[in-house]
Amino acid sequence: MSEVRLADLADLADLAGHDLVLFPRAQAPGWYDRLLDVCRTEGFVPGRLRHASHPEFLPALVTAGHGIAFDRGPAARKEPRVAWRPLAGRPLAQRISGAWPAGRGAHPAARHFAACAAEVLSRDHTAGPHRPFPPAAPRPWTVVHDGPGEKSDDDR
Repeated sequence: MSEVRLADLADLADLAGHDLVLFPRAQAPGWYDRLLDVCRTEGFVPGRLRHASHPEFLPALVTAGHGIAFDRGPAARKEPRVAWRPLAGRPLAQRISGAWPAGRGAHPAARHFAACAAEVLSRDHTAGPHRPFPPAAPRPWTVVHDGPGEKSDDDR
């Protein structure tokens, strides 16, 4: 298996053969299936799947050498021994929606919350996709973790 060179990562296929650490399917079955389908379609078939029941366990398992992991970034930033880099082309995307009981209107603060979220996201350069998505498209999930033994060109 070739070394993952995350500084030069072109696509998911570069991760082929590595084990994948991810959340248990029961936590989000639709997203779990979609994530693995996209990985397979893009040429990344994990050697083995390892499950982390809590996001904080992802970097611990990666640091221990049990595979690579995808994350939006917060868990990765807490572990200095784990390198994380954006995936090229942002191939993994997730849609998040608000919901409330049928027959009721949205919470009175929903409009204010939406305006605040839109303002914050408009200032965050990581919030927008790098390639255009159609309207109402899923949001990107773009971070890869690699273990301490796998160095990018920046680390050499």
